[in-house]
Amino acid sequence: MEECESKNNKKSIKNQNLLNSKNESQNLIKEICNFTHGKPTNIEEITELYSNESSMCKIICKTIKDGKIATQIGTGFFCEINDKYIPFKTALFTNNHILNDNKIEIGKEIEFEYLKNIKKIKITKNRKVFTNEKLDYTCIEIFDTDEINKFFRVDETIFFNKDCIKNKEIFILQYPYGEKLCYGLGRILDIKDNLIIHSASTLEGSSGSPLIKRYNNNIIFGIHLDGDKIKKYNFATPFDNIIIDIKYQLSHNKINLINNNNTIEYRNRINLIYYKNSSKSLKDNNNDSNRIFGEIFVKYNKDNIKLIINNNPSELISEFNLKEGENIIQLILINKLTSLSNMFNGCKSLKNIEELKYLNTQEVNDVYYMFGECSSLSDLNGLQNWNTSNIKDFYCMFNGCLSLSNIKALQNWNVSNAESFSWMFAGCSSLPNLNGLQNWNVSNGKYFNSMFEGCSSLSDIKALQNWNVSNGIKFSGMFNSCESLSNLNGLQNWNVSNANKFTCLFHSCTSLSDISALQNWNVSNVYKFGWMFAFCSSLSSLYGLQKWNVSNGKEFLKMFMECSSLSDIKPLKNWNISKEAKIYLMFENCLSLLDIKALDNWNISKETLLNDIF
Repeated sequence: MEECESKNNKKSIKNQNLLNSKNESQNLIKEICNFTHGKPTNIEEITELYSNESSMCKIICKTIKDGKIATQIGTGFFCEINDKYIPFKTALFTNNHILNDNKIEIGKEIEFEYLKNIKKIKITKNRKVFTNEKLDYTCIEIFDTDEINKFFRVDETIFFNKDCIKNKEIFILQYPYGEKLCYGLGRILDIKDNLIIHSASTLEGSSGSPLIKRYNNNIIFGIHLDGDKIKKYNFATPFDNIIIDIKYQLSHNKINLINNNNTIEYRNRINLIYYKNSSKSLKDNNNDSNRIFGEIFVKYNKDNIKLIINNNPSELISEFNLKEGENIIQLILINKLTSLSNMFNGCKSLKNIEELKYLNTQEVNDVYYMFGECSSLSDLNGLQNWNTSNIKDFYCMFNGCLSLSNIKALQNWNVSNAESFSWMFAGCSSLPNLNGLQNWNVSNGKYFNSMFEGCSSLSDIKALQNWNVSNGIKFSGMFNSCESLSNLNGLQNWNVSNANKFTCLFHSCTSLSDISALQNWNVSNVYKFGWMFAFCSSLSSLYGLQKWNVSNGKEFLKMFMECSSLSDIKPLKNWNISKEAKIYLMFENCLSLLDIKALDNWNISKETLLNDIF
């Protein structure tokens, strides 16, 4: 009997404890859900706000304090960093008093709860970590292998004028008491002593929470720190202060950079920046294009790539209705790419490709038209460490990049296996020199036709002086329409003994006046010279050609047509022109040419000379 009563008493006590626990839990949840300074206007706004949970995490740290195990609760969030001076783009942020030097040593693991699952990330030499007790922040680089689904973005207005964010309504997402995700609503009251003072309500566990811009719920202003319970307002660190501190630490070598030991950590998440301008460019009437990927590339990669466009998930598509100004397209690769053909062909708004440095190109063998007509692209930063050793054909890779003016990023490319460079930089009308190509090993190259055609600003080709083009066969149109090219210094040591086509090689080089660099060229295998110097209106003398052996030449059609300044053709007097050679209109409209006696030695009748050549 006593035993039964004892059991009943224990059961009663247990039930009472469960009831008390349930009441406490209900009171806690009630407290958590009713602490805001205001209410969102509708359920849609709440739903949108809570969709950011995949950008949040719950941090629970166990520490030893006064010989006892203490549990510290905090909130963390994941954010993009779009600053060209910071060599990584995604990171976990929280407070220094939550995660600090004692918990983020190399070799240790950081544990947190993410979408109701426990995740661990290991601190290694390659993972960048920044922390500052005074600013009360910690930043830990996030890799693609960490599998974080979503990232907040920073409101960059605070970088220019903090006053403009005063009185802005904000949310705070947090894990109070380590329970479920909840929000606080308030305003930014002031910016004082490099602190944001705000009125959004917080509870224990909110340390490290993001200050979220209301009505744009994936944009943040800063990191919540602490509060003043008496005055009933809270403090946060503005995000620009954090970025400045990270760059300071970088400049003072306080962490290992990403390219340490000449290695790159490849990622499957890559941010690309497209910039859409409301006013049309003078160079390009279609500069407002909404194309974000080439149609052919999309066709063959739909199952391999996902996109996040301005923070909205998407399937791989060719076009998207880009907003005016900056647009961020996040490229998520499921598998390695072996072909980059047409990847950005026709993407006239593509502006910044720096994050392509994270693309693994080790197995890539095809880059046809990769950046064709990317008319907003001005430099190729991001491509400098690409592995191009398996690429055999660079056909039209940068064709039509009207704004491209700097190609130094290509200086260390391994192109030793490439056979074709045809039209590679054709139409790059802003390119002034070829300094980025001076170390290229093109010894395996066979096809150089139209490689720099239409590079109308190109005035310096000295960088090509050490090129080994001895296997080159086709050079047709290579410098066609290079209107700023006045001399050919850089080509003097070229071995062109295997070349067979020079058609339009210097066609329309209207500033070209000095061709002496060609005097030692071996052209004995060339059979096509048609239009080679046509429209070179500044060319007055042909002394650079006097040693040429053109005995295999079969076509000289319009070779010097419209060379309106040409007055001296004596260097051609010993040319061996066969009777069968086509010489139609070879000197058409050479209006300064008065003496043609130098051609008397040619194996052609005078009647043919007079009727066909001029």
